[in-house]
Amino acid sequence: MNFPLKIPAIKVSQPLGDFYVVSLTADFLLKSCYTIKAEILADSDEENSISYLGKMVNSLVGNQRVRTPKRLKEIKRYSETVDASFPNSIILGANYDPDGNLITSPRERWDIEQVDDNFYYLVIPSSKKLASIIDGQHRVFGFENSSAKNTELLCSVYIDLPLAYHARIFTNININQKRVDKNLAYNLFQFDMEQGEPNSWSPETLAVYFARVLASDEESPLKGKIRLGTVNSRSETSISMASIIDGILSLITNNPKNDRETLHTKSIKDGRDRSMLKSINTSTPLRDYYLNQKDKTLYNLIVSYFSALKKTLWKFDVFQKTLGIHASFDFLKIVCQETKVELLTEEYFIEIFTKANKIDFTDEFFGVQTKLRTRLRNSLVIASGIDDINNLNIKPSDKKLYVEVVA
Repeated sequence: MNFPLKIPAIKVSQPLGDFYVVSLTADFLLKSCYTIKAEILADSDEENSISYLGKMVNSLVGNQRVRTPKRLKEIKRYSETVDASFPNSIILGANYDPDGNLITSPRERWDIEQVDDNFYYLVIPSSKKLASIIDGQHRVFGFENSSAKNTELLCSVYIDLPLAYHARIFTNININQKRVDKNLAYNLFQFDMEQGEPNSWSPETLAVYFARVLASDEESPLKGKIRLGTVNSRSETSISMASIIDGILSLITNNPKNDRETLHTKSIKDGRDRSMLKSINTSTPLRDYYLNQKDKTLYNLIVSYFSALKKTLWKFDVFQKTLGIHASFDFLKIVCQETKVELLTEEYFIEIFTKANKIDFTDEFFGVQTKLRTRLRNSLVIASGIDDINNLNIKPSDKKLYVEVVA
């Protein structure tokens, strides 16, 4: 198998976001995909809502069940028959690694190449495991010991779809087919906000909640600007929800997976809460605010930050794109490390962003996609006076360019 692979794809646009229909062999899926074991609570078909911090969003539920050996053996046997047929789609979420980290490197991430209005290619750089199986794990892993691994399987691929929505899709598909025992609800993955009070929420759950409020609340500076599956999107901006979630996580955890798994060593009914994470060392600047459930402070800080960004540097399109959001959160993390949270008001952020107003963010210096995130972050750090250029990890050959652009 020669990489990068370019697989013909059909784009399908639906309210949740775009996905791409492709044909991939079972052998490739076994090498390149993974599942995150979890359980869902499917005891009600009714839509619920979560109310917290004076805001409201719809609920989210979990993701994958543990594989059933009997079912895997049945699929294996069937796959080797002469009339084997698998017409239903395998649903994949691309560009997250097995630890739940969004992959942003162009050299690694799956991407979409548009040929014309109706034709696309799914571009896969390598066999690195960067696709989560949202639905169809038994069909895929049933081929693990099969002699028919070259069988082509229909796949629907979401690009950059946040993990919260992997769970949502899985639930919507399966809730009317087979209900999950309520006892299994205590082994939920992470995003079902209905199963416990906010103090039991993992960093991921809180980040998902914040991101959804930012996307929909009337008072949010990002209302209407955050979308799911934004590849080739014609939306107002191309800010992916995943970038918002990952940015928030960067402020409160070094290892979301470890935090989640630690919390899930205890059921909600037995007292799962954030205090279980206090013994975990982390260098993130706002960890204590998360641990002590000062969520309103965290949310207001993020709102103040992006309100200030919108009033100052939003005129540069680069800040309304996913990499610009990543860089903005990188800078916010540095600011939080250097300044007391009590001082981080909207006025404070406006002041430091105003110092960067002299920079031409349309300069070709910011045109190199592989360096854009780092260059945006460093430029903000230098212009704001948060740190000196000589203290930053910048190659000597690049320092002159920074001086020319930022000075």
